Amino acid sequence: MTGGSGSPGPDPVSADGLPLIICTDCGLRRVVRRKSQQPWSAGQIFYCCPLHKKDGSGCPFWFWKEDYMKVLGDRVVQAPVAGAYIGAGSMQVAESSMQECDSRMKGVPGFDGSVFVRKEVDLVGLCQEIVRLLKLLCFVGVCMLIVMLLSVFVQLMK
Repeated sequence: MTGGSGSPGPDPVSADGLPLIICTDCGLRRVVRRKSQQPWSAGQIFYCCPLHKKDGSGCPFWFWKEDYMKVLGDRVVQAPVAGAYIGAGSMQVAESSMQECDSRMKGVPGFDGSVFVRKEVDLVGLCQEIVRLLKLLCFVGVCMLIVMLLSVFVQLMK
């Protein structure tokens, strides 16, 4: 059954058996596994965010396979065991696994319970900047309107 309950399951697994986690930099997409096409590294495996661009722009999440495994270890993400979330007691297994991961993640600098908190703060800051710019635009528009009205008034007085 796909998408029925809406509850998240285990992370999908790559061909290497490593979990494909949600990007830890942007939090918007799931990491993908790729093979390098560059002559100096042809065939080497790397993991990156789909929003990462070849020129280095976009999301900065990009790691060779060995470094990605270190990121997984640093983030305390365990590769899912086949069938761990299936069968009797699967809810308890999933809950205890999530609680264990949460308790380990609390020791990670910058983690406060949600990957999205950082993005929310960034979004609030961006919205505040947009509001400031819109206020400035309105002020400039009102000033231009006053100047135009004064100009019309001066023309009528002549």
